[in-house]
Formats: sequence, structure tokens, C-alpha cells
Amino acid sequence: MTENGRGLIDVGTDHGFLPLFLAQNGYTGRLYASDINRMPLDSAIRAAREASLEERIGFLLSDGLDACPPDEVDTIVIAGMGGDLICRILDRAEWCLDKRYTLILQPMTKAEVVRYWLVNNGFTLTEEKLVREGFLYQIIKAKYLGNMPLTDAELFSGAYKNIRAETLAGEWLDELIVRFEREERGLLSAGKPEEGRVSICRSVLRGLRQMKGKLV
Repeated sequence: MTENGRGLIDVGTDHGFLPLFLAQNGYTGRLYASDINRMPLDSAIRAAREASLEERIGFLLSDGLDACPPDEVDTIVIAGMGGDLICRILDRAEWCLDKRYTLILQPMTKAEVVRYWLVNNGFTLTEEKLVREGFLYQIIKAKYLGNMPLTDAELFSGAYKNIRAETLAGEWLDELIVRFEREERGLLSAGKPEEGRVSICRSVLRGLRQMKGKLV
């Protein structure tokens, strides 16, 4: 999902696999590997040194995007974190609210929170991928092109126009439908179910079923 450009930063790089892969496969812009912890960053430096690519990658000991040079990147990757943490990182970097930047985000949890943050801060979800490696991963690509309306269901599934061609779309929607059917039953089994939560749950279910129906 990356494109060759001015530069890319991988936030929470861990062992630096993404910048290293890009450096080995033709990416010509500046590359930054950033992590809040010293040990994984040292591991990333060692991997780059072993590949004779240490000079191609800038290594930043940084909390989120705090140490990122905005003028040297146009792509921001934040992967392998919870959705709440991704949003907190972006909240502290107001400079990324700009058409010059592309965000590529892979939340491990609460992808709906990330989508809500994006569409309420002027971003359009330009591409979304579904990848299964045991766990089903959602990857969101977004640009600052204007607020993009999403239904309640699309906050959880991804924008239908983005996921409809994905091989895993039907399987993913089925998983979400089962999840919200279970949640609806749990709410209704309570002595005094919260009407607001039941209403939202049913709205999400309607949207998910409509999307699934369009795929068939």
C-alpha cells in the first residue's frame, strides 16, 4: 500500500522490518524507523547494519510522531497497536492534518475508533485491505481530502466501496454479524436493556446484512 515518495516513517517499528524491506525493494525516499523503546530500536539498527543499509534508514527513539521531521516524509505508517493509541499519536501530531500526507494504519483493536477519528478529522479512507494470518488484520489507507461519511456498520467493517472486492469481505462480514448478533442477545437478556445500545447494535446489524447481501 506504500508508494515511492519523499519519505516514510514507521511508528512503533519494533525490529524495523518494514523500512528494511522497503530499502531492499526499490523505495528511494527517506526512511525512518521510530520506536518508544530502546531495545527494539537497537534490534532494528542491527538488522539494517547486517543488510548494509544502516545509512538508508534514520532511527528515532520517539514517543509516536514526536521526533518525526514533517518536511522529510509524506507517508506515516502506524501498525500493530490498539486503535485508541493510534488516535492518541495522531492527536499529538496536528501537522499530519494536511493533504501532503498519507496515513497507513493497522489497528490491532478498535478499528472502528480509528475510522471514527479519521472521518471526523477531515480524512477520506482511500483504500482498505483485509489480511488473514491467523487473526484477520484490517489495514486502512487515508488522506486528508475531506470528511468521508460512514454508516454505523462501516465504522466496524470498513467502507463498503473499499472492501467489496476483497477476497475476505464475505468472511469478515459474517464474523461481524455473528459478533453483533451475540451482543444483541446479551443486551436483550438483561433485565433492563439499554435502549440506546440495543438501537446502535441493530443499526450495525442492518448495515452489515445489507453489505453482505450486495456481495452475493
